[in-house]
Amino acid sequence: MTDNTQFAVNHSDSTDKLSQVFDILEKTSIVVFEWSIGPGIPVKYVSKNISSYGYSAEDFLSGKIDYWDFVHKDDAEKTKKIIYEKRASRAKEYKHIYRVVCKDGSIRWVEEWTIWERDENGNPTSEKGIIRDITEQKETAIKLQLSEERYRKLFENACALICTFDKYGNFISINNACSEITGYSKDELKNMNIFDLLVLKESQKKSYKKRLWDLVSRMQNKNIEVTILNKNKKRIILEGRLIIIDDNYFTSEIQAVLQDVTLRKEAENKIYHLSYHDKLTDLYNRAYFDETLERMWKLKQFPYSLIMGDMNGLKSTNDFYGHKTGDKLIQAMADILRKCCRKTDIIARIGGDEFAIILPNCSGKEALKICKRIKQMCMQYDDDEIKPDIALGYSTIEDSSKTNDDLLLEADRRMYLDKACIQKI
Repeated sequence: MTDNTQFAVNHSDSTDKLSQVFDILEKTSIVVFEWSIGPGIPVKYVSKNISSYGYSAEDFLSGKIDYWDFVHKDDAEKTKKIIYEKRASRAKEYKHIYRVVCKDGSIRWVEEWTIWERDENGNPTSEKGIIRDITEQKETAIKLQLSEERYRKLFENACALICTFDKYGNFISINNACSEITGYSKDELKNMNIFDLLVLKESQKKSYKKRLWDLVSRMQNKNIEVTILNKNKKRIILEGRLIIIDDNYFTSEIQAVLQDVTLRKEAENKIYHLSYHDKLTDLYNRAYFDETLERMWKLKQFPYSLIMGDMNGLKSTNDFYGHKTGDKLIQAMADILRKCCRKTDIIARIGGDEFAIILPNCSGKEALKICKRIKQMCMQYDDDEIKPDIALGYSTIEDSSKTNDDLLLEADRRMYLDKACIQKI
């Protein structure tokens, strides 16, 4: 076989292979173009699958459709400028994204990849390229961007404190409410750790960090209530949820969505306090006394003692000096009981002139000593207007052989004996 024959065979094979490539390309969304080098951008070649945009190859080859008319009018000038600049800058290739207008008027996004062949002086001799329909990807990206923008606006403008931090507690992102509630700027917070804000003893921080790591390792969201100290050293109570955010089981961050519930908690605490305290003396009331006594029996917290007290002279004080003076007498009695009892004792006003004291881990002997202290302090009370006095009785439970009813009966019996003695005097 001669060299010419071999060349012809090789050329024929190459042409066949190139034809096969073009056949394959025309079955895809990739459209091949070749443009003339010169003024404008006349089309020398376009693959038949340009029909997917509603045009025929002849529309472009005949000049019936100018390529710049194919490009969306809002993108045409920018695209022209870039292509001409790249053509003049001796670039070999360039990728660009823009919109095109289909024959039916619909708009699609395409990615163009342009390749220039140049002579030895760098002048372009050939300008070829492909355009690929990326409408679906672009619209998805736009939707994602819009979604991210909406989320960012919600994040920034939410009334709730929203922040994200890593598993070590270092802040990653902070919304406006986070800055407003804590009193720290976003820049300050980004240089802080969540544990810098939490009201915790140093000994508690270690256990909290462990609990945080446990939540992360178990991928477990959790409702929480925490107290923080803001920049002005004011305690703020926050309530909400910790949400573990992971990427293919690789935890990247933890998000906290929290509401400032300080005022609500203060109101709840006030209501709780009022429900278990006497308004006049701020001692515990009958409800708390009954619940505590029952709880101590159920838990078998033996021994414990009880002192029952009934004030002397309250009715006559009210009758002769008025209820304002009577209230002063009750308050004076409450102060005496506080001073004579231990910090662990539960002092309650259970009636108009009746008091009761629960003494945990207290023997009868100790209870009697406290009764004597109360009596002595009443005698030493120095006030020309009022003179506190009280009849007292005590009782002790050593074990479960005795009930609270027995305790109350015995304390009451001793109290009435004491009152009878006082009245005789």
